Amino acid sequence: MTQVGRYGMMAAEYLKENERMRYNTLYRLGRLAEKMKEVDTEANSLMDKLMKDYLKKHKPENPFSTMEMWKIREQAKMMAEEVVLHQVVYRFH
Repeated sequence: MTQVGRYGMMAAEYLKENERMRYNTLYRLGRLAEKMKEVDTEANSLMDKLMKDYLKKHKPENPFSTMEMWKIREQAKMMAEEVVLHQVVYRFH
């Protein structure tokens, strides 16, 4: 599990707390880390796609304004992360 990213660790924790039998099965079969790497990869690719889509739709009024660009990127990140958590991380794997 040392090579599993943030979303993979979150998914493992979710399984451990909410789907204990599935977690134990994956753990006993030695597939927990492999499955969580898949979840992490899927979550990161969805996160990137959603952020790019958001940034295409929400153009800054002043692209040279650091604060405005930061605000738009933070909004994109928050929106994308909410979707990723519900569609990828918090589901039965």
